[in-house]
Amino acid sequence: MIRALVLGDTHLEKFLIPERLVQMLENADLVIHTGDFESYEVYKKFAEYELIAVAGDSDEVKIKEELPEERIFSLENLKFGLIHKGNFTNEFHDVGYKAMELGVDFMIFGHVHRFVLDDARGIKLLSPGSPTFPRLSIGSFVELIVDGKRVDIRLYTTNRVCGIDFIKEKGVH
Repeated sequence: MIRALVLGDTHLEKFLIPERLVQMLENADLVIHTGDFESYEVYKKFAEYELIAVAGDSDEVKIKEELPEERIFSLENLKFGLIHKGNFTNEFHDVGYKAMELGVDFMIFGHVHRFVLDDARGIKLLSPGSPTFPRLSIGSFVELIVDGKRVDIRLYTTNRVCGIDFIKEKGVH
């Protein structure tokens, strides 16, 4: 059994992540990051954990030199694909096609900054969202418990909500 934390789109200059996530990182077997660490310092901090990651479009050049744009890896008896983004808007057909092209059972992607769980011809498509900079959603990350061919997906939220600071500033509660 493998317990992996899946996150991405952290977009941080310093390693200032939600406390809930810090605690879970300490107990995870593996960290999977969909890219857009943004700074090399943040990438190296995540690399202190057992890390599988891809580069995102907003990452520093140094990160893009060290990380690929796509990855294939196995956990237990399943094959996973990992990319930062496709050509999607709100439908994820291209991510499904990429998953089929890679021959994976499960495709993890980022870039949209929100949680997505979809299916493309039996292949699970997962975006963990962003724990620090969500877009039109609550901050989130995912825990995957992989046991043989079984995958349990647990969604965790952070206190960050897109636009909430603006609402509070304007006196709307």
